[in-house]
Amino acid sequence: MKNLLHEAQILLQQIATLNASHIIALRKVINNADASYYVHDNSILVDADYDALFVALKKLESENPSLITIDSPTQRVAKGLTNKFENVAHLVPMLSLENSYNATDLLAWDKKCKEACNLTKIEYCIEPKYDGASLSVIYDNNILTRGATRGNGVMGDDITNNIKQIKSIPLGAAFTKHGIQQVELRGEVVMTKKSFDYYNANLQTQGLPLLANARNAASGSLRLKDAAEVAKRNLHAILYHVSYVQYSTEAKPLETHFETLQLLQELGIKSSATEAKVFDSIEAIIEYCNTYELQRDELPFDIDGMVIKVNNYALQDAIGQTSHHPKWAIAFKFKARQATSKLLDIEYQVGRTGAVTPVAKIEPVAVGGVTVSSISVHNHENILAKDLRIGDTILIER
Repeated sequence: MKNLLHEAQILLQQIATLNASHIIALRKVINNADASYYVHDNSILVDADYDALFVALKKLESENPSLITIDSPTQRVAKGLTNKFENVAHLVPMLSLENSYNATDLLAWDKKCKEACNLTKIEYCIEPKYDGASLSVIYDNNILTRGATRGNGVMGDDITNNIKQIKSIPLGAAFTKHGIQQVELRGEVVMTKKSFDYYNANLQTQGLPLLANARNAASGSLRLKDAAEVAKRNLHAILYHVSYVQYSTEAKPLETHFETLQLLQELGIKSSATEAKVFDSIEAIIEYCNTYELQRDELPFDIDGMVIKVNNYALQDAIGQTSHHPKWAIAFKFKARQATSKLLDIEYQVGRTGAVTPVAKIEPVAVGGVTVSSISVHNHENILAKDLRIGDTILIER
């Protein structure tokens, strides 16, 4: 990172005299600064310096359009409205995960995995189950060529233009250095708790309806017609699975899931490598699940459980999958956080578009590390369906 800062300082010192020969250096510094901030949570450049370098690159590319590349950071800029999202096929169907809720479920799953492999010990990789919106992205010869929603698991909506607004997804990554010619990655788009609170505060000052939660905010962002609005939401994408990979003939294929997560992080793609752990017993996995559940509110993003996967790819193939879910992976769901409170009032927020949103005002109550005093009731029909009345005791689940 010292080299990055040094290169940036040299370019900033020459900012008034930069020419076309500096375009590659500018791209490198900006892309590395994005990876440092959005992938490794380490801010290298102050905003003013970053902006100055970005403006310089944009100016030089406009003066030399033949030198613009599709993986240049300037190509993230939103270009108009999307009127229709085309339906596209995933390279490999996006399956669901089997759920577990206690140690007994995990012990039974562990037994099945061992029986399928005829082994007495299996190495597992465990990582958070991010509470966001699923997506898949494809890189061809290092270039991001497509982003898509999960859809029905076989087909999803092409949201490439919106995906380009998420800076933790690089427009290009050096996969071919590792013999990877094409790869389809799976992951989750999330909004951090801090970004969610900041975005809702802005909505409130504009008199607009507030977003219900960070998960809905992330999910709804993927299909926004205005990509510029997507950029405002400061979304993150965490990629955690390779569903398809095409290697060159001389390449050495990846052998484990954890190894893959580390490679993605190395390539400047935010993965779950930082949070993931490898254990060689289901008992250690169970203990880690219980420990992590106690710490969930300390994380910058929402999670609703953990995902456990057989770490070795050869063993995954041996265990196989059903038409619904892989047998070599399972989700451990955390308990929902609940609290009771008293309904004090129903207020109606009117947005600039005229949309009316009822908001329940309740006695402040702590739920999952957050003090809740207002709840969106979504619409008047919901009030009638639940028969909500002032003074009612209500159950809140987060």
